[in-house]
Amino acid sequence: MEQTFHDLCNEQKRGPARELFVLSLFAETAIGIVREHLYLLMKGNAMKNILTNPRSAALTSLLLSLPLGLLLLILFSDIEPLITAVESVLTADGIPNVIGRIVLFGGMLLLPVAFVFNLQPMLKRERPEGKRRLYTINLVAGAVILLLITVTWGALLVEQIYCLRGIRCD
Repeated sequence: MEQTFHDLCNEQKRGPARELFVLSLFAETAIGIVREHLYLLMKGNAMKNILTNPRSAALTSLLLSLPLGLLLLILFSDIEPLITAVESVLTADGIPNVIGRIVLFGGMLLLPVAFVFNLQPMLKRERPEGKRRLYTINLVAGAVILLLITVTWGALLVEQIYCLRGIRCD
């Protein structure tokens, strides 16, 4: 296989479209890798593997909480180019638009889902005596996600508390 690869490379080096060959080789390799991963996912129970493996559960939960976390980081950092770019997408003349509401509420609803995904490997009883095992990566990811939940849902509650009391909240 290696000899065939070297022969193909040497043949293409002599040809005129060298960059096209490299691009096609990269695309073919990427397609092969994706095919192999899809085959492994279709062969086994992927959801069970994601929820029982602590690393994949932590990675999945962090990926679910990443959009809202990055949005909060951008808004709290007060870096002018980033804030203007985010506000131009999420608001129209200072009023939240549909995309902004979808990102905000979708992200806020994904945070508890990410937290549950993260806790799933720790809830499983592994040992014969029925004890649960704590994983450091899941504890750190859970703490980060819980902090995001507290900040976002707490800010929403503080913002709406005056409306709940009956004070004018326009």
